Amino acid sequence: MRRLAFTLIELLVVIAIIALLIGIAVPALSGARESSRRVKCMVNLSGIGKGLQMYMDTKSKGLLPFASGLIESTDRPTFPEVVGEFLDTPKPVKEADGFYRSNEPWKCPSDIIGTDEATNLEPTYRVGGSSYEYWPGSIMLLADFIKLELTRPEFSLTKLYQRQRNDPNTQQSKYWPVLACADQWHKLRAASLDRRNALYLDNGMRVDWCIPRPAGAEITELILELAKEPNNLFK
Repeated sequence: MRRLAFTLIELLVVIAIIALLIGIAVPALSGARESSRRVKCMVNLSGIGKGLQMYMDTKSKGLLPFASGLIESTDRPTFPEVVGEFLDTPKPVKEADGFYRSNEPWKCPSDIIGTDEATNLEPTYRVGGSSYEYWPGSIMLLADFIKLELTRPEFSLTKLYQRQRNDPNTQQSKYWPVLACADQWHKLRAASLDRRNALYLDNGMRVDWCIPRPAGAEITELILELAKEPNNLFK
């Protein structure tokens, strides 16, 4: 007579096999989802880069915007406000609750939850209007903070940005990014490497992995160069 039921041992073996398959499949699916999110983030940065290029070509004679990064400033517009004019998407809008409503390309799909309990762990784009930090704006803000009193900060910083800089760790030449993910959301690299996407000026607004944040010595060197008179700096 044909047996129709599983024995207990057979059932446990089947459950163990299913659990093993799930254990193999879940990380793979998670990695595939994160890979998809990173690609979408790169598309966002590329789109912003096209808008930035149009701004530099038509409005600023090749200079980077005099704009703030993720921090609102009373004396300058934010980067999305400036470059958003050249993108076919609404600019981030601050709502009555003090947080922003933002659309692509200003939202990184991996910017899901924040780290600041004071904002109830809101994502970065909800707090600052964008998931991406405008590095030149942060440097300009620092120059203001130490009262550097640059006469044309966007001119000085653009020229410095067009130079390759030496990485003190690898001694290799590199460019600094214009925009980068505000946090290390893309966990597709080793923990020892930077996990952010970034937009670079070289090669027609190139998008790639971000370099590590500049060390104190690099920032000091840059600030000292910015402190020089522009006319003497670029003869």
